[in-house]
Amino acid sequence: MMNTIALLNSFYREDVITDFISNLINSEENYAKWFARSICDVSDTDARFVSKTRIGLGRGIGTPDLVIERKVNYKTDLIIVIENKLGALEGAEQTNRYASDKGKGKLYSTLKVGQDVPIKFLFLTLDPYTPAKNPFFDKKDYLDFVHVDWNNVIKDEAARKIMYDFSSLLKEFYEPITSAKLTDNIAAKTKNLNALQKKLIWINMLQTVQDTLPNRLTMTFGEAGGFGRNAAVFLFSKKEWVQNRFDGEKLLANSMNIHFELSINLLNFSKVSDFALHYEPNPYKPKKDYLNVKGYKEYELLREKRYDYLHQLIKNLDQKELFTIRKGSNSILRININNNQRFEDVVRELIDVMEKLIPLIDQMVNIS
Repeated sequence: MMNTIALLNSFYREDVITDFISNLINSEENYAKWFARSICDVSDTDARFVSKTRIGLGRGIGTPDLVIERKVNYKTDLIIVIENKLGALEGAEQTNRYASDKGKGKLYSTLKVGQDVPIKFLFLTLDPYTPAKNPFFDKKDYLDFVHVDWNNVIKDEAARKIMYDFSSLLKEFYEPITSAKLTDNIAAKTKNLNALQKKLIWINMLQTVQDTLPNRLTMTFGEAGGFGRNAAVFLFSKKEWVQNRFDGEKLLANSMNIHFELSINLLNFSKVSDFALHYEPNPYKPKKDYLNVKGYKEYELLREKRYDYLHQLIKNLDQKELFTIRKGSNSILRININNNQRFEDVVRELIDVMEKLIPLIDQMVNIS
């Protein structure tokens, strides 16, 4: 029998899946209780749940995907706001706008409920790893939909069939991610996967070794795009390497965000052949944003003094086959990865080189 969701090409259609979830909440009491308990972490499910989509909160705030009211004796005692992501990244300040005082105030007035009603925010995504930008949004993913006996949850036969179809596709989506091992061959494991699956596999692999990162390094990740480019980007840094971050207005001589950056091509397969050391005032702002800002000259003079010092230390290592000196606006060193067949090969080379360079970078940041 054909898969309904696949037939309609709707697996990644946020509007379609959101409508499906909303209509089930409004028409299937057991499903509404399951969703409240298992997805929203709401313990008191002996109530009625009313779901609405496309509740516009006005210009400058936006439209949350799903708003659920829990009603007891016809009175709303809880509001659940859900941002549903099936592959797309969070929009600019999206969850921050919804959770702002202005956003909450507009939601209260739109629903015609008192401002003493608590609001629970939820970020529901295919991606199990990336949280919402706003800290008030709890994180949930669609793995919770995979191993459910929908016969006990959904009465309507047609709706139950569609949910089983959706769950089947979710299982197919997650299988290569949850089964990935560090010993896997990268090319074989990522063959025929889409960009999101590739990104999630790399996050999974690198997070498994996060506790072994040297010298208090921490990892963050995101995406970088552009014409003909889609990459997963992983940044490895230390607290001491991030100072006086450029916020769009103020640039100090000592403004710096120093980090190792690993970029993974998501559009097609290519071996992970290198990573870089970056020194910039803010990794999320291009040079044109700070080139004419007051303090840029002093910043550039100190940055140049520091990377010249580091470059001399690198030359003293006499490993030209491993390191390439750079003097770009962000990258100051390119590092080759030679053993790159398996995930563990890449990870081992990353860690080995970072351990070697961390003491040199610590010396560099003390130059004034």
